[in-house]
Amino acid sequence: MRTIIFDFDGTIGDSLKVTIQIGHKLTGHSLLTKPEEIEKLRGLRLIDVARELGIKKYQWPFLLYRGRRLMTKYLGEIQPFSQIDEVLASLHKSGYRLIIMSSNSKRNIDIFLAEHGLATYFEKIYGGVGLFGKAASLRKIMRQNSLSRGEVIYVGDEPRDVEAAKHEQIPCVAVGWGFNTAQMLSEHAPMIVVRTRTQLLKVLEEWGSSVTD
Repeated sequence: MRTIIFDFDGTIGDSLKVTIQIGHKLTGHSLLTKPEEIEKLRGLRLIDVARELGIKKYQWPFLLYRGRRLMTKYLGEIQPFSQIDEVLASLHKSGYRLIIMSSNSKRNIDIFLAEHGLATYFEKIYGGVGLFGKAASLRKIMRQNSLSRGEVIYVGDEPRDVEAAKHEQIPCVAVGWGFNTAQMLSEHAPMIVVRTRTQLLKVLEEWGSSVTD
């Protein structure tokens, strides 16, 4: 069955501002209070952002855990990207199987989807994925749902999304409205970088028309 696996933060939910707020609360780093510096950080991989902020690797699990808990408090400030609801509704109506895989918690995602009337579009939510464990999670999702590589496509907004999809030999559509810039994502050679929700829907429909269920 034609299956689209979506990242959540920066792909469906416009959570960059909240993520920056949480990052500043947890690290106190002054870079996260300066718009021009934040824009520079959007051109870096996550591991390089951590280096810029002086975050050591051993601190990542704790910060991720605290970040997820704080995210619950800020969920009301996060909105779906404009027109993403129309994209999801159209895909769902056309019979695509929609799944979310995210480093955010399943609880946070469930609350967000219910609040914005998007829950019915998704068959399954896989939350709590490790920051660098997306390839293994993609593999697990495909195995648990009996999906072949030829019927799955992944949509995300960071280089680690592109790299995970490449590792599992599935196509990746990178969206240029999330955490990383479109230019930076292009350098990691996804199947395509899209800049509008209309373009995203068109690309996914074209991909779907080439898939034989």
